[in-house]
Amino acid sequence: MRRLAITALIIAIAALIAAPAMAVDPMASDKPISVNADSLEVDNKANIAHFVGNVDAVQGDVKILCDQLDVHYSNEGKKGQDDGGVMAGSGGRVTMVVALGHVKITQKDRVAVGRKGTYWAGGRKLLMEGKATVWQGKNQVSGDKITVYLDKDRAVVHGEPGKRVSVTIVPKQNEQK
Repeated sequence: MRRLAITALIIAIAALIAAPAMAVDPMASDKPISVNADSLEVDNKANIAHFVGNVDAVQGDVKILCDQLDVHYSNEGKKGQDDGGVMAGSGGRVTMVVALGHVKITQKDRVAVGRKGTYWAGGRKLLMEGKATVWQGKNQVSGDKITVYLDKDRAVVHGEPGKRVSVTIVPKQNEQK
């Protein structure tokens, strides 16, 4: 009985950590992406779009708020030909997204916060850094860094040196109170 309870706790923790990260996969949705910011600088030679100031990015039910958002992309077309970059008509392939400063990612009842969030499309990995915390409903996990490996159904939570990670799981029957 005790082994079953521990297994259920481990599954709940893994689901809590991985659930919000799966939502921020920019390659997983064909829905339009809307980004608003105080300014935008696009450098097609460096393959980066740099949004600064009150950044608000939305795709479907996923929303990212942050101070700065850098979108790194490949301007190679599917056949290896230059398509003119992300701001050209056909668009580029996102390779990495870096959100900096007061990062908040939401989807439905899931929220992830930290000082920095980095997503690598090639490795399908998300790293939240700097007092990273993830909530799903009233359940919560926090540490200095939370790394989620999307294709491996695996997550790692690191504490700061000398500090521990924290997890709070609210049983289903208590969630509605």
